[in-house]
Amino acid sequence: MTSTYTPQGTTTRLTPADEAASAKEAIDNMAQEAFHDWPNEAGFDGLTEHRGPIELPVRGAIPVWAAGSLYRTGPGQCKVDDTKSGTFHTSHWFDGLAHTHRFDMVPTPCGEGANGSTVRVHYSSRRQSDKAAADIKAEGAMRSMSFAQRTDPCVGLFGKFMSVFTKRPDFYNVGVTVGANLPSFPHQLPKTRSSGHRTPAPSNILLGTDASVLCALDPLTLEPLSFPKQSTLHPSLTGPLSGAHGLSDPVTGSYTNYNLSLGKNPLYRIFTTSGTETKILATILAPPAYIHSFFMTPSSVILCVPVAHYALNGLKMLWAGNMRDAWTPFDPSEPTRWYVVDRLHGRGVVAEFASEGGFFFHVVNAWEEEGTGDVVCEVVDYGSRYIVDAYYYEEGEGKGGKAGEFWNEGMRREKCFPRLRRYRLKRGEFTDGGGEGANRKRGKGKRELPVAEVIMEIPSPHVGDMPALNPRYQGKKHRYAYFLISRVLSTMFDGIAKVDTETRESLRWEGRKGHTPGEAIFVPRPGTDGEVVEEDDGVLLSVVLDGENRTSYLLCLDARTMTELGSAECEFAVAIGLHGRHVPLREDTVG
Repeated sequence: MTSTYTPQGTTTRLTPADEAASAKEAIDNMAQEAFHDWPNEAGFDGLTEHRGPIELPVRGAIPVWAAGSLYRTGPGQCKVDDTKSGTFHTSHWFDGLAHTHRFDMVPTPCGEGANGSTVRVHYSSRRQSDKAAADIKAEGAMRSMSFAQRTDPCVGLFGKFMSVFTKRPDFYNVGVTVGANLPSFPHQLPKTRSSGHRTPAPSNILLGTDASVLCALDPLTLEPLSFPKQSTLHPSLTGPLSGAHGLSDPVTGSYTNYNLSLGKNPLYRIFTTSGTETKILATILAPPAYIHSFFMTPSSVILCVPVAHYALNGLKMLWAGNMRDAWTPFDPSEPTRWYVVDRLHGRGVVAEFASEGGFFFHVVNAWEEEGTGDVVCEVVDYGSRYIVDAYYYEEGEGKGGKAGEFWNEGMRREKCFPRLRRYRLKRGEFTDGGGEGANRKRGKGKRELPVAEVIMEIPSPHVGDMPALNPRYQGKKHRYAYFLISRVLSTMFDGIAKVDTETRESLRWEGRKGHTPGEAIFVPRPGTDGEVVEEDDGVLLSVVLDGENRTSYLLCLDARTMTELGSAECEFAVAIGLHGRHVPLREDTVG
C-alpha cells in the first residue's frame, strides 16, 4: 500500500500546431513581466547544510527499480556575511558557492517505509567551497577566477592592472556536473558508512566545472577530499580550461574530454583515458572559446566551437578576472566551427564544418546514421549570448525591476529563447586525417568549409535547456528527449517537457505557481531477461523548489506519460542546482 497522493502539478499535451501560439505566449509573458509573481529567492539564499542523513516523508510511490543515489550539485549560497567589507554578494548564479546534495532511495522489505512506501528516501548535503568562502570572508572579495563575477567598482584601473601580475589563489569552487566511477581518477573509498540504512558506494564521485580541475568527494559524506587535475592523466594536459560535461563511453567506461591551453598558440587537446592509459586523440590549433559540452559517437568526438571566443587568445581573463568578461563581443556573422576527431584509429581530425554563428551550453546526443555514416548532432542552440547574462542574480531573482529592464531591452525579447536543432555532418566530407594526435591548424585565409546542415528545429517553449535522455541511447539515435522549459512565468524554469522528435509533440508537466523544477534525470526501467524495454520506459527525478513555502521536494514522474508517481518532501529549501547523476543501487544493498 502507498499513501494517498495528490499531484503537485498538471500535464498538458502540445502539438506542432501549438508552437507559434506557445512562442507568442512566452514573449507576451516577458513583455508583461509575469515572472515577478514567481518566487525563486529561497533557491539562492538562506540555504543550509544537512549532513544527515535525514529521512524524508514519501508521498505516493517511487518504483523500487529506481532505487539508488541521486547526486545533485550546483551553486548554493549566493552571499557571505561579515566580511571585512561587509556582506559579499556573488554576482552570477554560476559562481554561487558549490553545494552538493544526495538523495538515497533504498528499498524496504514488505512496504515498511514511511506511509507504506516500498522505498525510503534519505537526504544529506554538504558544501564543497568552505575554503573559498573563508577567503572571501577574510578579503571581502572573490579573488579566485570565476565565471562571471562582476568587478568591484571600488577597484580602480591600477588595481586591475596589478591583478594581472598577481597569482590568483586556488580556492576551487567546483560544482557544475557529477561524474561517477571515472577511470584513472582516484578511487575514493568512503570514510564512513551512513547509519540506519545501506546505500550504494560508487568507486568515486567527481564534480566537474569548465576548468581542468575536478573535485573528488567522499561518496557518502560528500566531503571534498582532493582536487585532481587533468595534468595527472597526461603531461600535455596543462591548459586551464576544459568541458564541464566530460563523457564516459557507455560500453568501455573510458572517459573523454578536451583540455584547452591559452596564449600565443592556443591548443585544444582531445583526450581519452581508460584507467591504464591516456591518449591524445588530436590537437587543434584554433581560437580559444567557451565550450561547456561536446558530442561523442562510437567512432568520433565532435568539438563544436560557438561564438564565445576569448579575447587576446584567453589572456584577457587575467585582466577581467572571469571568463564571461574575457569574451569578444558576439558577432553573428562569425561562423560556428565543428571539428570531427577519430576515436578509433588514431587519425586525428578527419573533418571540419561550419554553421551560422550561435551559442550553446548543452548538447543532447550524437550518432552515426546507418547506411550513410553521416554524423547527426542534436544541441540546444541559442542565436545570441543573452542567456548568459540572464543568470546574474539580479535578473534571476526578479527583484527590483532588474529582470524586466534586462529582458525588455532591445532585441533580447526575440533573441533569448533556445531551440532544439539537429545538424548533419556528411560522411562524404571526411578525410583520412593526419595521423595520431594530428595537429589541425587554423587557416590564415578564409576557406570554404562544408556546411553543418540543419535538418530539424523545434522552438521554445516546447523545448528548453538542461536536456536529458535515456542513458541507454547515448551515442545512438533517440526519439525522446526531456528539457526544463521556460514560458517566462519564472526567471528560471517553470516546467519539464518530453519531446517526441518524430512527431514534434511535447508533453509538459508544470507545477503550481512558484514550483521551480531542477534538471530531470532519466532512470530507465531495468526489464527482465529478453524483455524489450521501450525508450521512454522509466522515470524522471527532479528536485523542485516550492518558492512560496521555501521548501523543496524530490519529484518522480512517469517518463512515458509525464504524470506524477510520488515525491519525497523536504521541510527546507534545496538550492536550484545545475546537474546531477543517478547511481543505481547494487543488488546486495537492499535492507
